Amino acid sequence: MKKIIALVCFLAIGTVSIAQNDQYSKDVKACIQSNGTITYYEGVIDQMFTMLEEQFKSQDVPAAVWKDLKKVKPDAMDELAVMIVSAYKAHFTHQDVKNMNALYKTKAGKNMFKPEALTEGDKIILKEFYQSDTGQKIVSSQDSMNASMSDISVMWSGDLYKKMIAKLSEKGYDI
Repeated sequence: MKKIIALVCFLAIGTVSIAQNDQYSKDVKACIQSNGTITYYEGVIDQMFTMLEEQFKSQDVPAAVWKDLKKVKPDAMDELAVMIVSAYKAHFTHQDVKNMNALYKTKAGKNMFKPEALTEGDKIILKEFYQSDTGQKIVSSQDSMNASMSDISVMWSGDLYKKMIAKLSEKGYDI
């Protein structure tokens, strides 16, 4: 009987932990959507394909092949998001991420990425946010987060580029 109770407790704790991690991931993904990170990296993928098309121009790769290769974008973005979640976990609690998301939903949070649109009221709200515990954590971890994001970017984009070169090579196209 004790073993059954222990097993049920273990499974319940494990399920709660997984659910919390899953919600943390969802919240970080919402955060990086709101703060422009996802849009930026979608642009990186688009630029990579522009570069690849230029590199393979002499190979006369058909448009259908490029279209097929570009289908990797959603999966690549999911892989990137998983990597970014790990960087956030090293720096921010779930409550911090929730606080960031709450800020990004406000007018001030949306305007912070468009400095020309910031009102005096927005500036006050942003100043108050950055004086909060979460805001201070963002400021104090900026160098470390930038380094993590740089490492993630290099690893992710390099891996994606190699995969695309390999797929083109499998189809008989070489630089």
